[in-house]
Amino acid sequence: MRTVKFLEGEKIYLRPVQEKDLELVEYGKNNTDVRETLFLFAPMTQEQVRAEMNAWSGSKEIMFFTICSQADDEPVGQTAFVRIDYVSRAAVFYLAIYDPEFWSKGFGGEATSLMLRYAFEILNMNRIQLHVCCENPKAVKAYEKAGYVIEGTLRQAMYHFNRYIDFYVMSILREEYYNKKS
Repeated sequence: MRTVKFLEGEKIYLRPVQEKDLELVEYGKNNTDVRETLFLFAPMTQEQVRAEMNAWSGSKEIMFFTICSQADDEPVGQTAFVRIDYVSRAAVFYLAIYDPEFWSKGFGGEATSLMLRYAFEILNMNRIQLHVCCENPKAVKAYEKAGYVIEGTLRQAMYHFNRYIDFYVMSILREEYYNKKS
């Protein structure tokens, strides 16, 4: 059987979500390190993960992909555009590398770049935004490297470990994406 590669980079490729991704996603959503970076608080069963993946895959307002390693075709995470507004041509970016073994290897940055190319060159989006914890400087730096800019701060946006945490709203506009490319 051929490997489906919807969008391809050097280290990773993006493909449609498959049933076989269930094990990785369940692991990630229940792994302490991953769960903390995604601000998840409740355990998820395999059936809950399956239902969430099916809901995301079936929505017209979500473009949902599995991130796979080019080296061995193994899934390492997922990425998506959620809350896609086809009139305003805007969406919210989501990224999760579900196995900490694959953190800091450039997979997230490459997935971000592939998704921006998809957003602006294929979907004809004008604005992509995200929310990122202010206390995650590696993520903020990676998003800035991709072209995102900090627009503002969501003060005390999430409760985490007995305190409230601020989040940045970051975005990249179509014109900024093309200016960065040239």
